[in-house]
Amino acid sequence: MAGQTDAEDQGSDEARARARALLEATHRFPCEYALTVIAHNREAVTEAVMKAVLEGLETAGEVGHEVRASRGGRYVSHRLSVPVQQAEEVLGLYARVRAVDGVVTVF
Repeated sequence: MAGQTDAEDQGSDEARARARALLEATHRFPCEYALTVIAHNREAVTEAVMKAVLEGLETAGEVGHEVRASRGGRYVSHRLSVPVQQAEEVLGLYARVRAVDGVVTVF
């Protein structure tokens, strides 16, 4: 990435490799991957989250999507079930969703 040192790039590569290994150890691919996204309760944010989820899928499976508003209505929880083929697809999914303006956290 621009602006990063070689040591930062290497650390980033190592972190990605660890994340991939953990996913491969705990999931049997291909699978339906469960993802929860906490975001601001705005229609534009919901649309952007869904666009981010769908744009990187290798296969055209159906994405399960359940939305629950917070008690005060300021935030929503998007509970997703996403068909993925491999661990690398999950890592891309997290990166795309985290980049959406209005997303608070992804787990």
